[in-house]
Amino acid sequence: MPKITYLLGAGASANALPLIKKAKQPAAGFSVFPPNKPGLPEELVQFVQKYKNSALSKTTLVIALDEITRKCMEFETPDLLAKFLLETGDNKNYMLLKRLLSNYFSEQQSGVGPGRKQAFDFRALTFLTTISANSKLPENVKILSWNYDRQLEIAAEKLKPVNAQSRSKIKNFNPWPNYRDGVEGEHFRGIPFLLHLNGIAGYKYTAAAGAEEDASIFNFDDNMDPMISFAWEDESNDSKNTFNSKRIQHLQSIAANTEILVVVGYSFPFFNRKIDDEIFKSARSSLSKIYFQDPNLDGNQLINQFDLSPKLAQNLKHIREVDNYYVPFEL
Repeated sequence: MPKITYLLGAGASANALPLIKKAKQPAAGFSVFPPNKPGLPEELVQFVQKYKNSALSKTTLVIALDEITRKCMEFETPDLLAKFLLETGDNKNYMLLKRLLSNYFSEQQSGVGPGRKQAFDFRALTFLTTISANSKLPENVKILSWNYDRQLEIAAEKLKPVNAQSRSKIKNFNPWPNYRDGVEGEHFRGIPFLLHLNGIAGYKYTAAAGAEEDASIFNFDDNMDPMISFAWEDESNDSKNTFNSKRIQHLQSIAANTEILVVVGYSFPFFNRKIDDEIFKSARSSLSKIYFQDPNLDGNQLINQFDLSPKLAQNLKHIREVDNYYVPFEL
C-alpha cells in the first residue's frame, strides 16, 4: 500500500476553531471552509471578557490582554501579530500572545462548565472512523498538521473501544509532541501518526518531557513557556530546542516515505515556507501524487513554489468538496 501523508491547515478545523478573520473577497487566498466564516480575533474578545470576570484577573494583565486582542484585529491574524511582536523585540507581549492562544484553544475544546459545548469539528472523527479497521489506524498513513488544536486527539478519544480505560485511544494513534494522548505510553519513540508542526495548545514546554499538560485554562504565568511554536522559531530565537530539532527530524522521516500527499485546508502561507520547503525537499524522490482539497484554491501555485516535476504537476488533483477530509482511492 502507498505511503499517504495528510498536510492539514486551518481549514481542517474551521468548523470548530476558525483562525482567520472574515475575508473581504471569496478569492482572497485564505484556505478556510466554510468560506467567509468569522475568525478567531472576534472570539478572543469574548475569551478575554470571561477572564476579566474570573477571580484570577489582574488589572494590569487585563489591560495587556485587551491591547493584544485589539492588535489581533488590526493585523487580522494572531500569527501575523506574533511575527510583528518578535521582529520588534517585544518578547513580553509575544509570550503573552502565545499564552493567550494556548489558553483560548484549551478553553474552547474543554467542554467544561454548565451549558458549555466542546468545540469540535466532526470531520476529524469522520476521517479517523473512515480509515480505521479492527480498532486501529493504518500504518501507511501519517498526518502533518499546522494546527495547534486537539481536534484529532478529541476524535481519537471518541473512537476508543467501548469500556476502554479513560486515556486509551484507537491503536496506532500516536501524536507528537503531546505524546501522552497516544496509545503506546509516555515512552513512545517511533515516528508519530500525527505531527503538530506548530506545537500544541493547552500544553507547556519542558526540555525533558517535551510537552506537559497545563492544568489551568487561565494560566498567564510569566514562567510558563507554551507548547505553541511558530514556523519561524528555531534554535537561534527560541528556547524550545528539543521541540525545534525533533519536529524537523520527525518531518523528514515522514516526508521521505510519502508517495501521496493530501493537502486539506492549507494555503502554504509565506511564514511557513522554510518548513514547507523541507517537506517537499524530503519527499522529492518518493512523492508521485498530490490531492489539494480547498473550495477555492486549486493548488497550482505549488508547481512553481516547490519546483514540482512535470510528472508530479500532472498528478496534482484539485478536490473542491470540503464536507469531509478527502480519502483517496489509493487508501
